[in-house]
Amino acid sequence: MPGEALLVGIATIAVVVAGFAAIAPGLASDRVGWTAGQRYRLRGIVSTSFNVTFESLLPAVMFPALNEARTTLVLSSAIVFVYALFVIVVRGRQLIQARVPWGRWTQFIAASGITATALFGLNAVIFASVTAYALALCLQLSVAAISFYSLAAGSD
Repeated sequence: MPGEALLVGIATIAVVVAGFAAIAPGLASDRVGWTAGQRYRLRGIVSTSFNVTFESLLPAVMFPALNEARTTLVLSSAIVFVYALFVIVVRGRQLIQARVPWGRWTQFIAASGITATALFGLNAVIFASVTAYALALCLQLSVAAISFYSLAAGSD
């Protein structure tokens, strides 16, 4: 599969980012409890990182069965697009139910997730490119990075 090393590299980085979630509670050790927004961001770091890990590996797993790079990228992008739409709906509901303030960090997270999802969709119907797929994965992983940074910055 062309670009397999790049995609495996992104998967590796995503696992490392998930590991950073373990230190997040230490960032707020002086606080009595976590806000709904902070809990949401911690879950976002872990779940987004694992999503990116498995999504990065999907083309490499599908390629031997399909034996054609373009078809593999189109199908992988379509699967991830549908899954990411589902995740956006579920997480959006969680944000609303938890009454998480729609602040700057939440806006950045939402914009990154929506942009990554749109790029997966475009890759499925137009680009069929490893570059576009990898860029969408990196944008999606930025959700975890923004979530982590917002916890480190101590803002909600």
